[in-house]
Amino acid sequence: MNEKLFSLIFDERFEVANGRCLFEGNEIPFVNGILRFTPNISYSTGNFARLREDHSKLQLDSVNGTQDRLDTILSRTNWPPDFFRGKLLLECGCGAGPDAEILRSLGAKVVSVDIAGVDVSKENLGSKEDCEIVQASIVDLPFKKQCFDIVWCHRVLQHTPNPPETLKHILSFVKDDGAVFVHSYSKTFSQLFSWKYAMRPITKRMDPERLYKWVGAWVPAAYKLTNFLHRIPPDKLGEILFKIAYYLVPIRNYRFNPEFSDKSDEYVLEYAVHDTFDALSPKFDAPMSVKNIRVIAKSYLKQEFEVIETGVTLLRTKVPGVSTSNS
Repeated sequence: MNEKLFSLIFDERFEVANGRCLFEGNEIPFVNGILRFTPNISYSTGNFARLREDHSKLQLDSVNGTQDRLDTILSRTNWPPDFFRGKLLLECGCGAGPDAEILRSLGAKVVSVDIAGVDVSKENLGSKEDCEIVQASIVDLPFKKQCFDIVWCHRVLQHTPNPPETLKHILSFVKDDGAVFVHSYSKTFSQLFSWKYAMRPITKRMDPERLYKWVGAWVPAAYKLTNFLHRIPPDKLGEILFKIAYYLVPIRNYRFNPEFSDKSDEYVLEYAVHDTFDALSPKFDAPMSVKNIRVIAKSYLKQEFEVIETGVTLLRTKVPGVSTSNS
């Protein structure tokens, strides 16, 4: 137990007495080196849990041999790599730990939180002083307000029951001179009228195991089709066919992503199954508008920030001397 770190992030509601961890007088289990404020059963059980268990190392740069996660983090934040060094960072929703792996490699001390299934991230990240994992809900965090240098929420906000209230809650934990990075799916025509949101009224109610098998069955054929369409010369007909595929063919295909150019079809297919299931299975998926995010951020943040929309919507603190980049 990292008592020095705990003293920084918890207030007087948390105490360690006679080998027991107490929060507001109630004992909190400390199992496998993890404080557990929530049970292992949650609204994420069946979809995100399945992804963590079956594809636990898929997105780890250290395992897949890419810089995909590192490049995504640096481009989406528009922060220089040394900005993270020495910062106490709250990660709201860690999944299997791919972001945390990069964030601590950049020099941050990371407190990673997820509502359930955190043993997978613990196994991936190991027991290190620069990363502490806590099982808790990001809509009811047990930490001290305004105690983190960075509040981080990547690919998670839209999957909570009430994204605006979740955003308000997590922003209350950043210091006045601290920074935030929050990602949401975009609430745009091109996003909301794609195959994903056409199918979700049905797929989010399906048994996750049945849906996972269904996705695994159709993805190989969809993979071949979208690869074929992508190779058609980009004349008018080729462009039309590609747009039809984007809106109608249910697959996340990264075959032509430069980071995956040297990867086998087997690997890219696994990624396609992972992300297609991830698109269709969550119980909640409610993108926030740029306007709503900006209004909430203005009420909570003291530092200059920007909200940009580039296929995804990003709330991020501006770093002095770094120009805006729509990444």
